[in-house]
Amino acid sequence: MEKFIITILCFITLTACSNSDNESKEDILSGVWNVQNISGGFVGMNQTFETAAITWTFNTSDSRLTVVNNNVLVDVIYDGLDSGLYLYSIVEVDDESFLEINGQEFAGISFTNGQLILNQNKISTGSGADGFIISFAP
Repeated sequence: MEKFIITILCFITLTACSNSDNESKEDILSGVWNVQNISGGFVGMNQTFETAAITWTFNTSDSRLTVVNNNVLVDVIYDGLDSGLYLYSIVEVDDESFLEINGQEFAGISFTNGQLILNQNKISTGSGADGFIISFAP
């Protein structure tokens, strides 16, 4: 009986460990990000936005994304998500990170020169086409 209890305790201890890689990647998203540019799509758009026109705030403590979309440009084909509150998670596949919003894969995640890049052409199952690339600055 003692061996059984020790085995169960070892199993619980090993399965209760967290993956620090996932935690650190989520911490990188934490905070307010300003949409700077959205490019791509079927029509090949390339639109720059003023700072604070569209903000995405990632709250890692409760996995919520708050979007404030104050875009007033009427000729913009796509400006990301509407203002609102969304649940998000980060999925790791083959050492790459992907953002899920409300349970749906949204884009691949990368960072370049301090910018957050969400690339909808980069998905966990391979490459997509005609998606948008959203560039954010802190």
